[in-house]
Amino acid sequence: MYYNIEKNSEHKDEQQIFEEEALESIAKRRAVIKDSWDFYRMICSLLRDRRKYSEVFRKLQLDTVYPYLQSMTGLNDPGDAGYENTEKEVIQKDFDRYQQMTRTQVAEDLTKQAEKALPSLVEICKALAGSLGMEEVGIGPIKETQAALKKAERKYDGDLLKITDFCRALLVVKDLPSLLALLELARDSFGPLIRRVKLSSLKSDHKPLPGGYRHCIINLELKEHICEIQVHLWPMWLVCGVDGFRHYRHCVEYNTDSFENAFDALEGLDRKTMAELIVMAEEAVAETPLESLEWFQEKFILDYFAEVGLFMKHGIYVWAETTLRQLVRLRTESPDIGPDHHETILLYTYLEDVLSIGGKDQEAKEIRARIKDHDKRLKSEKDEAEKSMWDLMMAAPTDAIDMIMDPNKKEREEEEKLKKEVKASKKQWRAIRKQRFSFLDTNASATNGMENTVISVDSAGIDEKKIDDENKI
Repeated sequence: MYYNIEKNSEHKDEQQIFEEEALESIAKRRAVIKDSWDFYRMICSLLRDRRKYSEVFRKLQLDTVYPYLQSMTGLNDPGDAGYENTEKEVIQKDFDRYQQMTRTQVAEDLTKQAEKALPSLVEICKALAGSLGMEEVGIGPIKETQAALKKAERKYDGDLLKITDFCRALLVVKDLPSLLALLELARDSFGPLIRRVKLSSLKSDHKPLPGGYRHCIINLELKEHICEIQVHLWPMWLVCGVDGFRHYRHCVEYNTDSFENAFDALEGLDRKTMAELIVMAEEAVAETPLESLEWFQEKFILDYFAEVGLFMKHGIYVWAETTLRQLVRLRTESPDIGPDHHETILLYTYLEDVLSIGGKDQEAKEIRARIKDHDKRLKSEKDEAEKSMWDLMMAAPTDAIDMIMDPNKKEREEEEKLKKEVKASKKQWRAIRKQRFSFLDTNASATNGMENTVISVDSAGIDEKKIDDENKI
């Protein structure tokens, strides 16, 4: 009897161990699937914001002053050296004492210099903000030593002197004319201190920063230390606000610019994993059923959009269609979005795919026609902007005749057209300047024109270097 009891006890322990191990395995698997869902949903969010940045930039290019900005190159902006610019020309001063210091000591010394320069940077930003009425102004914390060492290794082959944002600030201007006014005011107020004005990411023929962002950078030397002012445009800033750097950092880390469609992140997953992700997605949206979803519930709208990708990749097209129809309806009802917004059109694009697969050809055809109409509207906006530019050109009959009478070569025509557009755009800027920024005239007599100092008229452009530090503002 004792033997039997002992054997049963051992058998029970083994069974309990087996069950515990099974439960632990299930818990681990669930944690992996949860992490996968969170990652995939984040990719959907990052690409959504990238599309928002692209749409903002498209509209910025319709501004009548944009051709003028497009024609400019920044002071000491090295251009085609590329995003990872290890040949950066604007660097910190290489003091003799650095020859006897370790890299950590050099970073600490640069931090101390930044602390001394910070009060002067604050005063400059206050003066600029007071004159132009900034949308946002911020002063960043001094870059910490360890963060500087990591950045130097990651971006500049370990060269700490190429880090120019130990001391940094941000300014958010209302629009492109405000940016032009800021550049002119900066030149007139502290031009001799300026070491670089970087406009590259605002050029249509250059790539944005990873994740789609575009801005201007001004580097200036204060107390023998190079500082940085980031100048943001309000429409761009509005997309992510202070979380814009987190968006950028994630886009770099996960290389999101390597694919256009967020659903591509699901490529290579087996059907079992896909099914498990669908279950996880259902849990994420459980508290807000699809039929009760409201247009302002952005978190759940993103959850449902991510789920659509899972449905499509798993071949559950009926569920994908149902969800897409509801999301289209919500975007159409939204007062901030509407039926012709780029997000709504994207949903229509997926819906057209699903309907075509499901054999609903007539409705798919109608949606294709809607998408084409949207593309035509965008082209019409661009044509209208160009027409407005031509109207400005025609205000100077001699210029218009000269342009028309030189049809010999297409390249020559394009070159002349660009020159005329820039001239007309600059004329428009001068009119806006007189109306909105008349106070700049008090400084104008001391200079020969903005393009001679801070910027110059040129077709050259520049790739971008991005602020990439955990303590970045």
